[in-house]
Amino acid sequence: MLKKTQLCGIVIALIASSSVWAADQTITLKDGRQVILHDNFTWQYKAQTNNSATNPTLKTTTATATAIPVIATSAVAIPIISAPKGVDVELGTTKAIQQLSDSGMDVLLTAAHYEDGTLIIPTMMTNQSSKSVVNVTMKVRLSNSDGQTIATDEFIVWRSINRMPDTYFRPKTQHQGKPITFDVPKAERYFIDAEITDVDMR
Repeated sequence: MLKKTQLCGIVIALIASSSVWAADQTITLKDGRQVILHDNFTWQYKAQTNNSATNPTLKTTTATATAIPVIATSAVAIPIISAPKGVDVELGTTKAIQQLSDSGMDVLLTAAHYEDGTLIIPTMMTNQSSKSVVNVTMKVRLSNSDGQTIATDEFIVWRSINRMPDTYFRPKTQHQGKPITFDVPKAERYFIDAEITDVDMR
């Protein structure tokens, strides 16, 4: 026969245990996740919130949506960048305009001058290659001070006589080439865009 004191202890223990399991319990695992124990002997993971700021060891199991900031922009149009005007050609100066090179041929555009309605740009040439040159062709575009094209043309600044080696542009020599000319209205300043388009060697 159990004593009254022992019986009272068992009843108290049963009441305590039944009160414990009457409500859900939450326990924390070693990796930081939390599990809910239900009174019907089932369990589930507890939805986690991002508490990494206060608990660095806690791993979040749910994805969070990151808001993308909206940057307010004004309705200002993008400025249009105009094409380069070219190299400055100024009358009344002795400074050379530009030096161009292609296939060992150097062409120097020297100071321009204006005469009888014609803009004249003399050329000086140097053959830096190991071959003789019989023909040098250039393409030149002339623009006004506003960058508008006013003339475009091709110029043969050097031409030798075919099958006459004495007229060839020999290697490591210099010669004055034919000038570049444009019949345009006189202005204090022009802009020139020039390129060597052909060098014929022998």
